[in-house]
Amino acid sequence: MQVRIRNHTTIFLIRHGETIKNKEHIRQGSKIDDYLDTQGILQIQQLAKIVQYLDLDVLFTSYLRRAEETTVMINHFLKEPIKIFHDFRLRERDFGSLTGKKLEEWDRALPNHKELELNQAYDYRPFGGESVEDVRQRSLSAILDIAENFDHQNTGIVSHNGVIRLLLFHFPGIVRIYRGKDNTTKDIANADIYEWEITDGVIANIKSLLK
Repeated sequence: MQVRIRNHTTIFLIRHGETIKNKEHIRQGSKIDDYLDTQGILQIQQLAKIVQYLDLDVLFTSYLRRAEETTVMINHFLKEPIKIFHDFRLRERDFGSLTGKKLEEWDRALPNHKELELNQAYDYRPFGGESVEDVRQRSLSAILDIAENFDHQNTGIVSHNGVIRLLLFHFPGIVRIYRGKDNTTKDIANADIYEWEITDGVIANIKSLLK
């Protein structure tokens, strides 16, 4: 058995492949549990060719099907399968009664929702969903646990737009290392990969954001 010696801890953030609701511009959140569509499957097949070279030790996913399916497909294409762990904290945001609505309906119900998303200042509690603070607490606590429990390992985390967007907001130095040919105009596209080197300073910043 080959022993891997890592010089640092690296997390690879991976957004799941496309679903039918993604294509229809419908906000799924955590309450719509959709599968990947044909395009999403093709995206992950292409993505898996890149993931093979990341030398992952372990994979994490939320319990939502679009993330689970992406994770299982990635693992299938690896030279040797690795362990998969589920973490409920990595799920997409809960949009409450805004779940399942198209963009124009969002514009009517919450006209400044794009600005709130951009500045990570959203609060969907009036609609029965989550606030940005809810999402920050659960997602950062998951990242902190993973970083500390899988120290000096390469960890793949398959998650969702909202979680990745929050992490990029607080840690703008995270680098995107892969983007597929489609959805090139989206800031965070389906099947994007981001590489995040976790240092003591990063862990300290995560802890400070959890206070």
